[in-house]
Amino acid sequence: MILKALSDYIQTQQRVEEKDLLKHFRLKQSGLAPMIEILIAHGHIQKTINNRGENLPAQVFYSWKEVKVIPMTAVI
Repeated sequence: MILKALSDYIQTQQRVEEKDLLKHFRLKQSGLAPMIEILIAHGHIQKTINNRGENLPAQVFYSWKEVKVIPMTAVI
């Protein structure tokens, strides 16, 4: 049920930052990580990490892809 809700939310938003997902679903990162990995493995969700330099923390985004993609994490 939560996996479907996560998938639907990301599909609706098209691109969502991890902190927004955590806030919306009232989850901790350790609770979100295994669920999001399952969704990434199914091929419609892609994870992007923006490293923004050495002085700022990385930003993590999840994007919805209409066509199935190879499960991967893009690091920018």
